[in-house]
Amino acid sequence: MNNTEQKIVEALSQVVSPWAAHNLLRRALRGHSPDLLEPAGWAALIEGPLQQELKGVLPTVGLLPELQTLVKQLRAQKQRPAEVRPPTQPTLETTNLTEYVDLERAQDREKLVLDLARGEGVLAVVLDSVHGQECRLGVHNEGLVGLLSIVHRLLDRKGSYRVFYTVFREAQLVLRPLERGYLAVLTRNEANLGQLLYRMSKIEAIQVGAER
Repeated sequence: MNNTEQKIVEALSQVVSPWAAHNLLRRALRGHSPDLLEPAGWAALIEGPLQQELKGVLPTVGLLPELQTLVKQLRAQKQRPAEVRPPTQPTLETTNLTEYVDLERAQDREKLVLDLARGEGVLAVVLDSVHGQECRLGVHNEGLVGLLSIVHRLLDRKGSYRVFYTVFREAQLVLRPLERGYLAVLTRNEANLGQLLYRMSKIEAIQVGAER
């Protein structure tokens, strides 16, 4: 790990665990070699992909003061003659609008679950509602559904929640309440948690008699 990487991890570790900080940086660096990034490239990565990843996990957190200072230091450094192309920021073009699902229609429930199951790194998807249940469990069994239902009930008892997520050693779980049920997606750790959280927060159940 080079000096810039170490400073980024140390700054992130003030708001997340060191392990989560390493994961955030790794996801932001996807497709880029840290040894080949120029100072300006690092600055662009911090203000772009890294900040996007951090917002996905902690939406209310802005650019950390330590990272702001680091960006200024990086931009003040001289560049090598070669052209520096800042990393491309992940786009959310396909998920920038509210995504409605009619839970009363089995085909709509199945379409949503299948679409989410095709996502990169997705291990399992469960949609549980009073109108029916749709699952794509992969290598998992029905025990996962029971566990997710318990987690949803516990969260619901504590008060309404918009999106819940947790990170395990080898997987990430995102849970979204929908009417009196829930939508859950289990992914590998390398999957883009920020984008998944953003999309899940935009999924809404169609209310009977309500206009979209």
